[in-house]
Amino acid sequence: MIVWVIGRNYPLPENGMSGSFELEQAKMLSRFGNDVRYLACTLHPVKRTGGRTGIWSRTDEGVKVSVLSAFFAPRVYPAYFVGARNRLWKQLLGEVEKNGGLPDVIHVHYPAMLMLADALAPYREKGVRIVSTEHWSKVLARRLDRIERREYRKFAGVADHMLCVGRPLSEAVRDYTGKDAAVVPNIVSERFRPAAEGHEGFRFVAVGRLIKLRQFDRIIEAFCDCFLGRKDVTLTIVGGGEEGKRLRRLIAKRGAAEQVFLTGSQTREKTAELVAGCDALVCYSALETFGVPIIEAWACGLPVVATTAAAVLDRFDERLGVEVSFDDDDGLKNALRSVYAHRDGYDGAFIREFALARFSEAAVYERLLQIYRGEKSTKRSEW
Repeated sequence: MIVWVIGRNYPLPENGMSGSFELEQAKMLSRFGNDVRYLACTLHPVKRTGGRTGIWSRTDEGVKVSVLSAFFAPRVYPAYFVGARNRLWKQLLGEVEKNGGLPDVIHVHYPAMLMLADALAPYREKGVRIVSTEHWSKVLARRLDRIERREYRKFAGVADHMLCVGRPLSEAVRDYTGKDAAVVPNIVSERFRPAAEGHEGFRFVAVGRLIKLRQFDRIIEAFCDCFLGRKDVTLTIVGGGEEGKRLRRLIAKRGAAEQVFLTGSQTREKTAELVAGCDALVCYSALETFGVPIIEAWACGLPVVATTAAAVLDRFDERLGVEVSFDDDDGLKNALRSVYAHRDGYDGAFIREFALARFSEAAVYERLLQIYRGEKSTKRSEW
């Protein structure tokens, strides 16, 4: 099967690894024997992907990558210049089609963000199946503006199947587009596996873009209130973003420089290494469309302190860690203390098996293949 996967960007450290989830799915599809092309348009007034403009290509772990990088006006409502954006997408799609022919499926991630219905409409008319997966927190929070709502409804009219990564998000998609969206979760990369060697002390880890919604400042405060001065207990925060400077000031203010560490943006390989080398993950986001770091930690056999805002499971299992309300700082502190106190009570092998049964490449691919073929699933969703 020939599949084009369309994502936000080609992930690089300088763009915060934007597009990493989409590219990982493309690589997964390739590993199952499909002919896969990963496509992205980087439209930015300053940045360029890979330090170049125009269309460039490479191969990444068996996936043929094509990226159009172009200077473009800032995305500020209402000046989205949707027509111009779609012309650039048509340019990229046309170039890929010219070199490799028509695909069987075009799978678009973040369709509400990309707004490329006009570019995709001709492919629907040619018999190409259009599938989308929504991840965007702005959709979940129902904060799309008038232009985004209009283009999203237009995209829904082009798509054969609307998917999303969690049930709360599926409700938001239906509210915006009038179409049902099936839940197909994110995959957990095979890179995430238990560490080969142990370590002394206890290490918490948190992963994600350093933005206010992720509430890393409140994680730091709670950690310091529980463990400051305990040199055997540390917290590592993996990710880059706008909140970095403020978080560093907070760490200095709390005198926690020897226990709380910010790594900045890291590759997926390095992130997997860092997570596997810890003992528990903390996710305290105020808003999560899914919660990929949670399933990555589970794949490493780690328990988690998970926000109720995450949509990874319909019902949380206490054998996997502790669930806490996203606005309960005292509850967060209690959860951190509980995971630390019961660190020997968690079964890492069970946690990993739980994750792989639901979020492994094989589990997710089976569901995607049914959708690509237009088949109906006979299984009840377990996530």
